[in-house]
Amino acid sequence: MDRRSRREAKGARGFTLIEVVIALAILGIGLTVILELFSGGLRLARTSAEYTRAVNYARTKLEEITSQESIEEGVTEGELEAPFRWQVEVKKLDILPAERSTEYKPPVDLFQIKVNILWNSGSKERTTGLESYRTAKPPEEKKT
Repeated sequence: MDRRSRREAKGARGFTLIEVVIALAILGIGLTVILELFSGGLRLARTSAEYTRAVNYARTKLEEITSQESIEEGVTEGELEAPFRWQVEVKKLDILPAERSTEYKPPVDLFQIKVNILWNSGSKERTTGLESYRTAKPPEEKKT
């Protein structure tokens, strides 16, 4: 080995221990952030799929209620595929102004239909719902 190669060998330095530790710390922080973003994306995808299923259940239940011949006021509940359950609230609305007294009876009744789908997702209870309106002929009054 000649003098020139010895000088080049002495002048070439590697990384110090502190530089390696800092580089590994930065790499660890970066990987942690990437894994958190990935797991957050998976959680959001699962939640989105749950909401999609819930809206489909609500739409199906709403179509079932509105396709019935007669409709009655009240609240009903039931179970769907686990973990989903439903609540339906049917309320008759007064379509005439309340401040005026009139003898006129409208030819149809107006009903508000609210369908709520509830489910547990992890430690949270989630809910979504649909609302619609339907008209129905009033029940015939008996003439005496």
